[in-house]
Amino acid sequence: MATIRTRPEPPPARGPGRRSSRGWGLTTITGLALLVLVTIHMVANHFVIESVGGLRSYDQVLRYISTPVIFVLEAIFLVVVTIHAMLGLRGVLLDLDPGPAVRRWIDRGLIALGVLTVAYGATLIGVLASRA
Repeated sequence: MATIRTRPEPPPARGPGRRSSRGWGLTTITGLALLVLVTIHMVANHFVIESVGGLRSYDQVLRYISTPVIFVLEAIFLVVVTIHAMLGLRGVLLDLDPGPAVRRWIDRGLIALGVLTVAYGATLIGVLASRA
């Protein structure tokens, strides 16, 4: 006797599911790291400063960023926020359900954009630190 299917089969999943779960996990980790780094950044830049309005002058910024611990924290902040942003943008673009070839171009483009963003930000941090 033949079996009649009353429900359609779900479409096959595109791409490895493990890869997207790794992206989700990394997004979660960078999100938690951002909570810590943004708190440190906000406190150090706006609440521990002795000036009107909680803003540093240019000279104060140069002295602040030339401190080795602060330099490393700001560099880590730059990398973490860039990774988090690129993963978030990737998630939005993949919600459009592109094919495998477009997916690869999205991944490559976001990696390139992330690398350029970190390189630009690191250059700015380095220039500020060198002027102190």
